[in-house]
Amino acid sequence: MKTETFNTPTTRAAFERKLNILKEVIEGGRIQFAMGVRTDGLTRVRCLPNGRIDLLSIDESTRLTANMVEGFPGGTASDHEDEDEDNP
Repeated sequence: MKTETFNTPTTRAAFERKLNILKEVIEGGRIQFAMGVRTDGLTRVRCLPNGRIDLLSIDESTRLTANMVEGFPGGTASDHEDEDEDNP
């Protein structure tokens, strides 16, 4: 079985996009975490005064979850592809 690699973000904007998708997925109830899985990193993400995400507040678990969620089948990546075209 061949595994696919994550599309690692190369810019701050691409990483923030993945984090915003993760936020939408969590708020929409489309992801659930098993009991015992530490999710405290997700609650520690902060925003800067200008509204952007404070990248220093992102831990490894949050980063990996954001990369994973974008590739979920059924959609989150395909739902947001049009946004990239509108906002170069």
